[in-house]
Amino acid sequence: MTRVLLVPDLPGERWPAMDRYASRLVHHMDGLTDDLEISVAAKIGRLTVDRTKIEAGERHSGARPLPLQPGLGVAQLRRYFKRYWTYPRRVRRMQADVEHVLDHSYAHVLLGKRLRPVVVTVHDLIPMMMVKRTAPGLSGRIRNWLLRRTLAGLKRADVLMVATEWLRDELAEWLGHDPGIRVIPYGVDDDYFVEPDQDPATIRRAHGIPADAFVVLHVGSVGARKNVSTVVATVAGLRQRGVDAWLLQVGGGLTAEQEADLEAREIQKYTAVVGPTLESDLRLAYRAANVLLFPSHYEGVGLPVLEAMASGLPVVTSGAAGLKEVAGNAAVVVSGREVEPYVTELVRLAEDSGWRDGLITSGVEQAGRFRWIDAARKTAEVYRSLV
Repeated sequence: MTRVLLVPDLPGERWPAMDRYASRLVHHMDGLTDDLEISVAAKIGRLTVDRTKIEAGERHSGARPLPLQPGLGVAQLRRYFKRYWTYPRRVRRMQADVEHVLDHSYAHVLLGKRLRPVVVTVHDLIPMMMVKRTAPGLSGRIRNWLLRRTLAGLKRADVLMVATEWLRDELAEWLGHDPGIRVIPYGVDDDYFVEPDQDPATIRRAHGIPADAFVVLHVGSVGARKNVSTVVATVAGLRQRGVDAWLLQVGGGLTAEQEADLEAREIQKYTAVVGPTLESDLRLAYRAANVLLFPSHYEGVGLPVLEAMASGLPVVTSGAAGLKEVAGNAAVVVSGREVEPYVTELVRLAEDSGWRDGLITSGVEQAGRFRWIDAARKTAEVYRSLV
């Protein structure tokens, strides 16, 4: 029996995407084979898959993320201590034949004496980008020092896993070589493919959105790389074109600057912000909207694109980084950073039902190619190759 230790992020990070990856992989790995004994190094933040057998943390998948950023308050220092000191030492004391660090942000656990073969999943190259930036003050220098330690640990992995061919090429370029990086795509929960028990229209009624409005959905955080300004400008452009467009934002919580942008464009009253929420409500939002607008400047994968497609929601995206590969030919990809092309494509979606139906059909088929059980099976094969 091969003992495999999975190392997730600590619950205090509050990174829903990482929790989702960890919980889905563990859930589908459990019982997949008789030759692997799976254990988990820490609690995984609770999502909404009640059937999962992992012990859950005390929060749901919609908790607001707390990225590394300037400001060395007591909470931040405590978080650093747990992530970079306590947790790595606890992991090293655990018995296993193979170790899998489920998030590259935790690759620092590889530093020190090598105990067993290690796999690391790389979700994006954001730490590599951050460490290149000049960070002001003491907190910035500490952040960069910690990031460099994490990247040093990453280079010690026996196997690196990514979800897209695009990211494999980017990672190989950063490393200066391709050490046999494995591409294993993420999956989509089966629940997204089926109609929810609750009427999706309830989310419209809860936020005062008219039943016949054209709802533009944005899902996820609202940091700079998410390009929320283009989402806001596109909704404003639609209204100027005579479309009764509303913006529905789920999972983020707009910044003061974004709120000011809404007010300046006079669409604040046509905007509903759900903020962090349970996945059951997220599935309702996909079913209640008319289109997912996802114009990010950078995404390692972009799970909302797959979730929307599985839910029968057309997708318009920038295609940046890994998005075009994940979307395939089933989404509308808008090149460049101009707002007008987005407006044009969404107007067409609002007016051309035949085209919209074709996108929905293609989207469901594309999402069906991404299943967590396949990701778990291929990941198990990686473990076996190391023993």
